[in-house]
Amino acid sequence: MEQRNWPRSHDELQDGPIQVRVATVEQFFNPMDPTPLDERSLNPEVADWIEEWAEDLGKDQPITLEVYVGDGKIAGREDIILMGLHHHFEYRQWQSSRQLSKLWREGRISLVIGLVTIALLNAAAHAIGSSKNPVLEVVSQGLAVVGWVSMWKPLETFLYDWWPIRRELRACRRLAEATVTFPFTASR
Repeated sequence: MEQRNWPRSHDELQDGPIQVRVATVEQFFNPMDPTPLDERSLNPEVADWIEEWAEDLGKDQPITLEVYVGDGKIAGREDIILMGLHHHFEYRQWQSSRQLSKLWREGRISLVIGLVTIALLNAAAHAIGSSKNPVLEVVSQGLAVVGWVSMWKPLETFLYDWWPIRRELRACRRLAEATVTFPFTASR
């Protein structure tokens, strides 16, 4: 029988804490990081698992993480995991915040460029006007279409691109403040 460590339904996802199961404390951290264990970054797979689960929680309530270590050799190492989790998600929160700020800045620049472009190209299209010459008619319509297409990027930014980053930012903020428990050792 296959071992299942993930929630099967939305209700099960919302029911309890985020559960993280690793074989050893070392598996919790990035094996490619050469620094001592207490300074290592989180294992990317573990961090992604936690972040994706937190994003799916959807509520703005505090998050609890339950950490299970298969070999049971966790005594005295709880603080390493606790600090690793909090530092990782504080950094991810900062990264997401920075990414969102950059997106808004690029969106404003794109909007200005788009508005100027649409104004100039529509003015040029109107200057050509409705002509009996089919070539000028195609050029006039082409200018109008290109003007509207120039608004694609700002509209995409302000309508669609920001909210996934905002959801990630919220999840990382909640994870940076999460309560971490170790069910088979003393709670933290």
